[in-house]
Amino acid sequence: MQTVIMPKMGDAMEEGTLVRWLKQEGETVQEGEPIAEIATDKATIELEAPASGILRGIRVPEGATVPINTPLAYILAEGETLPEEGKHDGKAIREGEAPAEPKLSLAETPTRRMESEAPSEPKLQVEERIKASPLARKIAQEHGIDLRLIQGTGPQGRIVERDVLAYLEAVRAPQPAAPVVAPPVAAPAPAPAAAARTEPLNRLRQITAQRMTEVKQTVPHFYLTMEIDMEEALALRARLNSLDESLRLSVNDMIVKACAVALEKHPLVNASYREGQIVYPDGIHIGIAVAVEEGLLVAVVRHCEGKSLARIAQEAQQLIQKAREGKLLPDEMTGNTFTVSNLGMFDIDEFAAIINPPASAILAVGAVKKQPVVMEDGSIQPRARMKVTLSCDHRILDGATGARFLQELKRVLENPIFLMVY
Repeated sequence: MQTVIMPKMGDAMEEGTLVRWLKQEGETVQEGEPIAEIATDKATIELEAPASGILRGIRVPEGATVPINTPLAYILAEGETLPEEGKHDGKAIREGEAPAEPKLSLAETPTRRMESEAPSEPKLQVEERIKASPLARKIAQEHGIDLRLIQGTGPQGRIVERDVLAYLEAVRAPQPAAPVVAPPVAAPAPAPAAAARTEPLNRLRQITAQRMTEVKQTVPHFYLTMEIDMEEALALRARLNSLDESLRLSVNDMIVKACAVALEKHPLVNASYREGQIVYPDGIHIGIAVAVEEGLLVAVVRHCEGKSLARIAQEAQQLIQKAREGKLLPDEMTGNTFTVSNLGMFDIDEFAAIINPPASAILAVGAVKKQPVVMEDGSIQPRARMKVTLSCDHRILDGATGARFLQELKRVLENPIFLMVY
């Protein structure tokens, strides 16, 4: 028998939500086959069967949130029975076997037991699965709301958190009563002001709030801003996209590639601070900040050193799509050695970002805009310009180091042929 447990998928993960079972009680499963969907604080991923056999003893219902290592179900071999039907050591016994002394394997030992293992209420079965985010399902379950009554406003009609909260608020609103004629009375005293509406932070925003507060309190930031001419880079992008319609090269892809080139020449900016030491990583792993429904995620393009511009663009697009669908794996959003946060698509001129550990720097990118520029010959020409701000960890970086990195970044983007030869 193999115990199926709530896995730990990231250093910060303490609990997970079982979104739905893909296999039902009594079904035969194969090792490595997806049997359930698990939602962490950042993504929803498929849980694979740890062994082949029959799925039995489902202990956690859909929508429940439990600590890591909590037993979810069991996979039994031929002739085995559930722990409750056999002996009490958490392992199944085969027919005809005598009970043995209790012995739990590491994989079968939960860090915390569920407060109650009583069977849950029977769940209604629907022919077509309702599209809803894990957080929306959780809130609906807590308030006894039927998701079939809610109109989703997310991608492809997906029900999201705001839809459930809006429905809940509408249901709780008092209904207008029929008018009645009453004798005139003295004007009542002014009613006290209504309390402001509140709502809890979702799990992703809780993690973000905790980490960013800690970073700002413990990491001494300083900021360097530079303006970069993007005329040549935009011309190259247009040319490459016209030659290959499948490429779909973005300005951000070019920035990520340029950062990789600059980081190879300035490895200290790619390093991190840890307990009084400078730690140089095994490669250049650039995180890309992605805005999603629940908050902000960082998708990491690994080993950017030596990768072509087209390869970086392809991997970045795939990761960003997975982030927006809530399908990023834990190793796809951790281990960044540098981060790029781009708000240019929102018409933001410039801003300063908070460093995302373990990196020691983050590049905040503003919009590319046409501006009148005085050229070297004294003429004034309209040029596409972009402002970037580098946030640096002053424990290992100083102003000169950050400035030299930005100079190299500017050199590469203003001479984008370097994006093709490195």
